[in-house]
Amino acid sequence: MTKLLQIVLILLFLLQGTNEFNIFVLGLFILLPVLFLVNKTIVKLPQYYILAVLVYFFYLLVGIFHFHENPFIDIKFQIFSFLFFFWLINNGLRLDFLDLLFTINTITFLTYMLLLVNIIPNIWNESTIGHGGRLYGPAITPIIFILFYYLLFKMTFDKKLVIATIMGVIYIALTTNFMNLAVLVAFLILLAVNFKKLFKPIYIVVFILIFLGGLWYLNSSFVPELVSAKMKYIYRPWEYPSLQTRVEDLSKALHNENFNPFKQVFGEGFGTSTSIYRENKIAPSLSRTFNFQEIDNGFYYLYHRGGWSLLIIFIISHIFLIFKIKGVKSKLGFVALVFITNILSIHYFNYYFYLLIPFFIIYRDSISERLNRI
Repeated sequence: MTKLLQIVLILLFLLQGTNEFNIFVLGLFILLPVLFLVNKTIVKLPQYYILAVLVYFFYLLVGIFHFHENPFIDIKFQIFSFLFFFWLINNGLRLDFLDLLFTINTITFLTYMLLLVNIIPNIWNESTIGHGGRLYGPAITPIIFILFYYLLFKMTFDKKLVIATIMGVIYIALTTNFMNLAVLVAFLILLAVNFKKLFKPIYIVVFILIFLGGLWYLNSSFVPELVSAKMKYIYRPWEYPSLQTRVEDLSKALHNENFNPFKQVFGEGFGTSTSIYRENKIAPSLSRTFNFQEIDNGFYYLYHRGGWSLLIIFIISHIFLIFKIKGVKSKLGFVALVFITNILSIHYFNYYFYLLIPFFIIYRDSISERLNRI
């Protein structure tokens, strides 16, 4: 049964973000509770989960009141997330998620290698190679979850983590996703830095050597051309075209919203979407209006759906999670993950495996006791 459970979870991870397999994903989520109800009759529904459902239904009703077009494009992600966290609450402690994440990390790496040489079809995007040679494929977050797990449980570097990190860096580089690269680098620094030894001369020298070595490598001929072309934006991130597009989209979204006082407080509810007109100055004929589930900004995602009230609920709930975390480095890592991910994307709400983060935080002691991890 455990093997079957792992296979289901691996499939659920790989199918995040796909549009053609919604029914199949829903079927897998229905199968998950069946797998644990075979040997378990008591269903856990913590008060915080019930409260979250009630809060969600309020903003869903707001969305229904506004009669949004094609609301399921947005709503399906929340349904999948609630189903996934329901299973985590009831059965997550029976599984060693670290081992599972190592397996998923390897599968993700191999998947990108196979996509790179065009051996397998791409079910995640219409094309495998995008603008500038960017490779499209499954979610590239396994290494992020692994590193956060190490931070949260105060685990030290080991051979397994080094190999997993190398794989993670490779598939993140192939996608040229600087958002996840930034989170990965932040986690690695927090894992490597020992605050008690930080200001000792030998520690400073070693850190400087590693930093200079990294800069040399990133600017050397060994780095893929696609990645090296973006190195200049490390020193001038405000000039990065993708970041400029996100800033422009946010500015246009805020300008176009025209929210009345009610919407400013409660938003337009779940099921909404955003339309942005993008002007192509090089080829004006290609200028057109783009319809998005949401622009790439998680904070605006919340504000658009729930106004200031939902945004405040989100902030308060995450402050609670910060207080639940033990250790300064783990707290800093969590803040970096939430801020970087939400300032540059809506993945935090669309990729349900991000719910492993609050699950690990809330049930840290139970996981430690069961798996003998401090």
